[in-house]
Amino acid sequence: MNAAPAQALGSWRRLLGSLILAVLLEQLPWTGWALALRPDFVLVGVLFWALHQPARIGFATAFFLGLLADFQDGVVFGQHAIAYVIGVYLVLFLRLRLLQFDPLRQAAQLFPIFLAVQLVVLLAGWLAVNPPTGLAMLLPVLSSTVLWYLVAGFLRLWHGKGLQDRA
Repeated sequence: MNAAPAQALGSWRRLLGSLILAVLLEQLPWTGWALALRPDFVLVGVLFWALHQPARIGFATAFFLGLLADFQDGVVFGQHAIAYVIGVYLVLFLRLRLLQFDPLRQAAQLFPIFLAVQLVVLLAGWLAVNPPTGLAMLLPVLSSTVLWYLVAGFLRLWHGKGLQDRA
Protein backbone atom coordinates (compact mmCIF):
# COMPACT_ATOMS: atom_id res chain seq x y z
CA MET A 1 0.00 0.00 0.00
CA ASN A 2 2.70 2.53 0.98
CA ALA A 3 5.60 0.81 -0.80
CA ALA A 4 6.16 3.63 -3.29
CA PRO A 5 6.81 6.40 -0.70
CA ALA A 6 9.10 4.11 1.30
CA GLN A 7 11.05 3.18 -1.85
CA ALA A 8 11.31 6.86 -2.86
CA LEU A 9 12.55 7.76 0.63
CA GLY A 10 15.16 5.00 0.44
CA SER A 11 16.45 6.22 -2.90
CA TRP A 12 16.66 9.79 -1.56
CA ARG A 13 18.65 8.52 1.42
CA ARG A 14 21.04 6.66 -0.87
CA LEU A 15 21.43 9.69 -3.11
CA LEU A 16 22.02 12.17 -0.29
CA GLY A 17 24.20 9.71 1.63
CA SER A 18 26.49 9.18 -1.34
CA LEU A 19 26.82 12.92 -1.99
CA ILE A 20 27.56 13.59 1.69
CA LEU A 21 30.16 10.82 1.61
CA ALA A 22 31.72 12.44 -1.47
CA VAL A 23 31.92 15.80 0.30
CA LEU A 24 33.50 14.15 3.35
CA LEU A 25 36.07 12.33 1.18
CA GLU A 26 37.06 15.72 -0.26
CA GLN A 27 37.73 16.85 3.33
CA LEU A 28 40.38 14.20 4.01
CA PRO A 29 43.88 15.66 4.53
CA TRP A 30 45.52 14.65 1.25
CA THR A 31 49.22 15.46 0.79
CA GLY A 32 51.90 14.95 -1.84
CA TRP A 33 51.10 12.72 -4.78
CA ALA A 34 47.87 11.59 -3.14
CA LEU A 35 46.67 15.19 -3.38
CA ALA A 36 47.73 15.43 -7.03
CA LEU A 37 45.98 12.13 -7.82
CA ARG A 38 42.88 12.77 -5.69
CA PRO A 39 39.77 12.19 -7.78
CA ASP A 40 37.00 14.75 -7.68
CA PHE A 41 34.65 12.70 -5.52
CA VAL A 42 31.88 15.30 -5.59
CA LEU A 43 31.97 15.55 -9.38
CA VAL A 44 31.83 11.77 -9.76
CA GLY A 45 28.84 11.63 -7.40
CA VAL A 46 27.00 14.48 -9.10
CA LEU A 47 27.58 13.08 -12.58
CA PHE A 48 26.61 9.57 -11.49
CA TRP A 49 23.29 10.70 -10.07
CA ALA A 50 22.65 13.13 -12.92
CA LEU A 51 23.06 10.18 -15.29
CA HIS A 52 20.90 7.73 -13.34
CA GLN A 53 18.40 10.09 -11.65
CA PRO A 54 18.15 13.20 -13.87
CA ALA A 55 14.84 14.27 -12.32
CA ARG A 56 16.46 14.55 -8.89
CA ILE A 57 19.97 15.83 -9.58
CA GLY A 58 20.41 18.64 -12.02
CA PHE A 59 22.04 21.97 -12.63
CA ALA A 60 21.08 23.58 -9.32
CA THR A 61 22.51 20.72 -7.28
CA ALA A 62 25.67 20.74 -9.39
CA PHE A 63 26.05 24.49 -8.91
CA PHE A 64 25.51 24.31 -5.14
CA LEU A 65 27.95 21.42 -4.69
CA GLY A 66 30.41 23.25 -6.94
CA LEU A 67 30.25 26.27 -4.64
CA LEU A 68 30.82 23.92 -1.71
CA ALA A 69 33.85 22.44 -3.49
CA ASP A 70 35.18 25.96 -4.08
CA PHE A 71 34.78 26.73 -0.40
CA GLN A 72 36.50 23.46 0.60
CA ASP A 73 39.46 23.97 -1.75
CA GLY A 74 39.83 27.67 -1.00
CA VAL A 75 39.73 28.71 -4.64
CA VAL A 76 37.87 31.38 -6.59
CA PHE A 77 34.19 31.21 -5.70
CA GLY A 78 32.29 29.80 -8.67
CA GLN A 79 35.25 28.05 -10.27
CA HIS A 80 34.04 24.51 -9.61
CA ALA A 81 30.39 25.55 -9.75
CA ILE A 82 30.44 26.51 -13.42
CA ALA A 83 32.58 23.48 -14.26
CA TYR A 84 30.17 21.09 -12.52
CA VAL A 85 27.21 22.63 -14.35
CA ILE A 86 29.02 22.12 -17.67
CA GLY A 87 29.76 18.51 -16.67
CA VAL A 88 26.11 17.84 -15.82
CA TYR A 89 25.03 19.41 -19.12
CA LEU A 90 27.37 17.14 -21.07
CA VAL A 91 26.22 14.03 -19.17
CA LEU A 92 22.55 14.89 -19.71
CA PHE A 93 23.25 15.58 -23.39
CA LEU A 94 24.89 12.15 -23.76
CA ARG A 95 22.65 10.36 -21.25
CA LEU A 96 20.93 7.89 -23.57
CA ARG A 97 24.24 6.96 -25.15
CA LEU A 98 26.02 6.52 -21.80
CA LEU A 99 23.30 4.26 -20.39
CA GLN A 100 23.88 1.77 -23.22
CA PHE A 101 27.44 1.03 -22.07
CA ASP A 102 28.91 -1.16 -19.36
CA PRO A 103 30.96 0.63 -16.62
CA LEU A 104 34.29 0.31 -18.46
CA ARG A 105 32.95 1.89 -21.63
CA GLN A 106 31.06 4.50 -19.60
CA ALA A 107 34.34 5.47 -17.97
CA ALA A 108 35.97 5.78 -21.40
CA GLN A 109 33.09 7.96 -22.61
CA LEU A 110 33.25 10.10 -19.47
CA PHE A 111 37.00 10.69 -19.66
CA PRO A 112 36.56 13.67 -22.06
CA ILE A 113 33.85 15.09 -19.78
CA PHE A 114 36.13 14.86 -16.74
CA LEU A 115 38.87 16.48 -18.83
CA ALA A 116 36.57 19.30 -19.94
CA VAL A 117 35.48 19.96 -16.35
CA GLN A 118 39.09 20.02 -15.14
CA LEU A 119 40.09 22.37 -17.96
CA VAL A 120 37.23 24.74 -17.07
CA VAL A 121 38.38 24.71 -13.43
CA LEU A 122 41.96 25.43 -14.50
CA LEU A 123 40.94 28.14 -16.95
CA ALA A 124 38.72 29.90 -14.42
CA GLY A 125 41.50 29.78 -11.83
CA TRP A 126 44.04 30.99 -14.37
CA LEU A 127 41.91 33.94 -15.43
CA ALA A 128 41.13 34.93 -11.85
CA VAL A 129 44.36 34.33 -9.96
CA ASN A 130 47.41 32.74 -11.53
CA PRO A 131 48.40 30.22 -14.20
CA PRO A 132 48.37 26.48 -13.45
CA THR A 133 51.64 25.08 -12.17
CA GLY A 134 51.98 22.15 -14.57
CA LEU A 135 50.42 19.14 -16.20
CA ALA A 136 50.08 17.39 -12.84
CA MET A 137 46.88 19.41 -12.49
CA LEU A 138 45.29 17.02 -15.02
CA LEU A 139 45.98 13.86 -12.99
CA PRO A 140 42.58 13.98 -11.22
CA VAL A 141 41.00 13.32 -14.62
CA LEU A 142 42.57 9.85 -14.69
CA SER A 143 41.74 9.05 -11.08
CA SER A 144 38.15 10.30 -11.49
CA THR A 145 37.75 8.05 -14.53
CA VAL A 146 39.03 5.04 -12.57
CA LEU A 147 36.76 5.95 -9.65
CA TRP A 148 33.77 6.13 -12.03
CA TYR A 149 34.55 2.62 -13.28
CA LEU A 150 34.78 1.27 -9.73
CA VAL A 151 31.62 3.00 -8.47
CA ALA A 152 29.51 2.21 -11.54
CA GLY A 153 30.71 -1.39 -11.58
CA PHE A 154 29.98 -1.87 -7.88
CA LEU A 155 26.51 -0.34 -8.11
CA ARG A 156 25.71 -2.33 -11.23
CA LEU A 157 26.58 -5.53 -9.36
CA TRP A 158 24.64 -4.41 -6.30
CA HIS A 159 21.47 -3.10 -7.97
CA GLY A 160 21.54 -4.68 -11.40
CA LYS A 161 21.60 -2.91 -14.73
CA GLY A 162 18.34 -0.98 -14.26
CA LEU A 163 19.49 1.52 -11.63
CA GLN A 164 18.27 4.51 -13.63
CA ASP A 165 14.79 5.96 -13.34
CA ARG A 166 13.87 4.23 -10.10
CA ALA A 167 11.93 6.93 -8.33
